[in-house]
Amino acid sequence: MQYQIIEAKSLEEIQQVFQIRIEVFVDEQKCLPSEEFDELDAEARHFLLFVEGAPAATGRFRKTDKGIKIERIATLSKYRGKKLATYIIQHIIKVAKEQFPEINNFYLHSQQTVMPLYASLGFKPYGNTFMEADIVHQAMECVF
Repeated sequence: MQYQIIEAKSLEEIQQVFQIRIEVFVDEQKCLPSEEFDELDAEARHFLLFVEGAPAATGRFRKTDKGIKIERIATLSKYRGKKLATYIIQHIIKVAKEQFPEINNFYLHSQQTVMPLYASLGFKPYGNTFMEADIVHQAMECVF
């Protein structure tokens, strides 16, 4: 399987990012569009993973007071089980470390069902579970 990851910058690329998030979070998981799309989309760096030229997965990151926050990791259903989320997360970490070499704390809010994915990449849970968009989440972090 051939894949390529780009930073989504053009209007068309950002629309592809948003379309993946609509399919995964709004259509499949029934999140409200008002919860899925926020003002942070404007400040975050967005990434798009293509499989054989077709948009398949996405994710974003942004710098915060706590470190680098990884967010909105989503893979279209027909591409799941192929480690695409792992590839995009690893790419985000690499790019974030290049842009912010002084920051080594990475964190995220994982849906409870996908915590094993993040754990396999070195993330450890902290704090209590909480509800976000009517889905149980767990804060996780890792120092790279």
